Amino acid sequence: MNKKVPKRSKFILDKFPYILFALILIISIIIFFSVRSCLPLPFFSGVTYETEEESEYTLYIASPINDKVFDFINQNETVPIEIKAKEAENTNYTIKVFANDEEIKTFSSPPYEFNWNPGSSGNYEMTAQLLDENDTVIANSNTVNFSVEYEMETAENTIISTDVEEKKSRILSESTFRSQNTIPTGIPLFSYKCYIPPVIDGSLQEWDDFESFSAFEPTIKKENYTSHTDISGTFYSCWDDDNFYFAIQATDDVFSQNYTGNQLSNGDSIIIALDMELEEDMYIQFYTGDDYLINFSPGNFTSTIAESYISYPAAIPRGVLIDSTRLTNGYTIEATIPWYNFNYTPSDEDILGFTVSIFDTDNLESTELVISSSKEFDPISTTTLGAIALIDAGNIQIEDQEQADSEEDTDGSTD
Repeated sequence: MNKKVPKRSKFILDKFPYILFALILIISIIIFFSVRSCLPLPFFSGVTYETEEESEYTLYIASPINDKVFDFINQNETVPIEIKAKEAENTNYTIKVFANDEEIKTFSSPPYEFNWNPGSSGNYEMTAQLLDENDTVIANSNTVNFSVEYEMETAENTIISTDVEEKKSRILSESTFRSQNTIPTGIPLFSYKCYIPPVIDGSLQEWDDFESFSAFEPTIKKENYTSHTDISGTFYSCWDDDNFYFAIQATDDVFSQNYTGNQLSNGDSIIIALDMELEEDMYIQFYTGDDYLINFSPGNFTSTIAESYISYPAAIPRGVLIDSTRLTNGYTIEATIPWYNFNYTPSDEDILGFTVSIFDTDNLESTELVISSSKEFDPISTTTLGAIALIDAGNIQIEDQEQADSEEDTDGSTD
């Protein structure tokens, strides 16, 4: 006969795990709902929510933002405009954009984005309208107020004599060059003879004795140009009987140079175009035996060094000295190029066809943008070249030399 096992009494401790789980669940639910409004819900759902202000409008100006100040250094920089429109993409509606009540753009299809060049400093009020096929306004956008400030750059001329100014004026009046290509129109770059060759070390301090040029204009893929913070530069040059010297400081927000040799121009780089017989070639549209394209790369500052390459005619330049420095917002290149690479002997008041260009890639597979010292630049056409004038202005570095000699004498003196 089987013995009956008596039922064990249940105690509260036996149910403790279940009670603990229920308490944790209840507390979690209470905490979740109490902070729900603070959680970044799009992170969990993947849904992008409009801001409260944007949701109030059928038409919304997303860029520029209100009270934005655009600090520009040249007339080519632009304000990025972006319009968002609800239910307008699949209709026959048009969008008109106004700045200070003047129409600046009309869209008939998306994307509703463009780069607007205001052209002058001032305060601007931007609005947009949505119109149906009968040009009836069916929606107005928000109003955005912003300002544009141009810091007009001019060449930092060294102090030179009246005789040199007269020489420059004579060059402008008597020489033959494509004045329509120069920036500003009718004025070539001026390169002074140096009596003390610059030290090629990547430092630009000693170049303050010479004229600088910074009014670069977008020439290739110019539609990609927005601001000087993306790409801009300052160029210096000088010469003597043996060499042409130059330095350039390039501002580049995204530095990318992964190429060497004859592929230098596929990365961030500098190209100088030269026509050694400009007057004789005025009506020749293609490169001939006296024309040159020289590429300069700063290297990538890790695995490759600064280098140069003559892409027309294809050759490795002889005797070139080049150095570069990486900057937080770009790079510098400093170089010496012997004149014998161009079968040329320089003379005072010579005018050469000349354009210096900065190539910008921004990690793309091809060039994103090129800015140049001439109005246009085409690497297969010499008719787009500007000009550079070689001038012997005397020893404009003499003051620095005298100061250096004085410091040397002071350091070497004894009591």
